[in-house]
Amino acid sequence: MIDLNSTDNKLVIENIEKLRAKGSINDLPAILDYLVSPANIEIEKALYAFIFDIKDPKAVEPIIAAIQSPKYQAIQKKLIEFCWQSSLKFANHLGLFVDLLIKGNFEIAFEAFTVIENMEESLDSQTKETEMKKLKNAISTVSEDRKGLLHEAFHLIEQAEE
Repeated sequence: MIDLNSTDNKLVIENIEKLRAKGSINDLPAILDYLVSPANIEIEKALYAFIFDIKDPKAVEPIIAAIQSPKYQAIQKKLIEFCWQSSLKFANHLGLFVDLLIKGNFEIAFEAFTVIENMEESLDSQTKETEMKKLKNAISTVSEDRKGLLHEAFHLIEQAEE
């Protein structure tokens, strides 16, 4: 377990780099906790670099849980950004990203839209139908700046392979 509270910032950054090389996600909860209120900008950058390098599919569920947790509200945007920048598969959580697109602030909505836009996995017909219906029902309830994103997300999901 990495000690992120050490007073030796250089040592912490070296340990993060070692962790990145191993690619383990065991320290992910401690990393996320630290990022909520980071004490050092260099450590924060190193930790985000670690997260953005994760290739282990086992990281999907903890990242999704963190996105949904009020505890990690302060870093939610960065976590959603990770979802579209990573090579990990998030199609099983399409409903979450549609909900964030509809209900999140504009920055969160835009990041959620980008996740949907970058999904390359196949979607089952039931999921497609459910999420398209959700988007269609929400279009009349959202602000003008959001309508375009919802329309585009609807078409992306509609055209996704099954």
